[in-house]
This record gives sequence, structure tokens and C-alpha cells, in this order.
Amino acid sequence: MAKIGKLDKPDVSSFKNKKKLFFVRNLYLPQNATDKYKNIFHRYWDEVEEHLEKLEVAGKISKIFCESIYMTGEESLKVLNAMNMRLGQIVKKKIDAGGRFLPLEDKELFGAYMDWSNCHMIVRTPRVHKAIDKLLNETVLERFEHIKSVLSENIVKGESGLLIMREEDRKSLELPVDFGLFLVTPPAYDDLLQYIRDSENGKEFWRTG
Repeated sequence: MAKIGKLDKPDVSSFKNKKKLFFVRNLYLPQNATDKYKNIFHRYWDEVEEHLEKLEVAGKISKIFCESIYMTGEESLKVLNAMNMRLGQIVKKKIDAGGRFLPLEDKELFGAYMDWSNCHMIVRTPRVHKAIDKLLNETVLERFEHIKSVLSENIVKGESGLLIMREEDRKSLELPVDFGLFLVTPPAYDDLLQYIRDSENGKEFWRTG
């Protein structure tokens, strides 16, 4: 696994004829975000865009996938822009350059995943917590198997794909062995981690719904 962020010239040439997946941690902008967070947010996505352009020396991004997206066509872009307009701008740019924005999720699986996750957060009794935890874990495994299948079936040898999702989900996602994974980690990400450590609202960058 390669980590791309602070390198001016990422060495991806050895992966030119392999399946490549560029991973970007998703970052959202809550309505109540502080000015400091807003500054980090916009710098983060500016730097992500810059580093993706450097990575594309090994091949233009041809397939784009984002968490929560199970729609197709204009509907998928509309939903993406509603969730994260800055990310939507980057994805639209990649589409205009010839990339395809494809659904990553299965609608039913993702709905069940969200439902069990919400239940998991509000349950109080140990017995119910244990039951929901089991069902949530089963759904998570099904979701990851689906995502793995989508990536494997849609990215062919020599192609570059872009995956945008939460870091904790990416760590749990087992990719096929024929993929080269590149983590896009721009300098602003370090500032984000420091912000999380310093702020009482440190988790505001995670998806809340």
C-alpha cells in the first residue's frame, strides 16, 4: 500500500499496467462548522484535487465510487452535491475528463446498514445492544463484500479508480489482491487530526446521516 500526500512526484509508474485504486477520506462540512474547520475543509479538498492530478501520471481516473451512492446518472450527482458540494465539483471534473461515476452501494444493504447503525447508537439495554450489534456486524460484512465485488468487476487491468469513503470503513474493506492501493493524504489532513484532538466538536467531520 502506498501513501500519497507529501510527495511531489508519487512513484506509481510500476503500477501502470495494474488495477489502481486511489483512496480519499471523505470529509463533510456541517452547517455549524467553525471557521477553523471550514478553512481546513476547503484546503483539504484543494490539496486532494492537486494530489489526484499528480497520481494520474499513471493513468487517468476512469471509474469513480463514493460511499452512500447507490443511484446512477444525474440523480447520483445531485445527491453527492447535497452531501458535499466541494467533492461534487471534483467528481464532475473527473467525469468531464472521461471518468464514470458508478454506484458503490446496494440500496437495500446500505439502508439496512444505516438503520442498524442508528439503532446501535440509541439502544440502552445490554441484551438489545448485543442483538443489534450482531445484526449490524452481519450487515457490515455483506456491505463490504458488495463493495469489494463492485470494485473488482468495474476496474480492469491498467485502469485507475477513485474511492471516497470514511477511513474506518476503508480499514475494514478487504480489497482483491490484484489492486494497488494509494492513500491520498494531503497536508491539511494533519491539521484536521490536530483539530480533532483540540476541539470538543472534533468528530464533526464524520458523516452524521
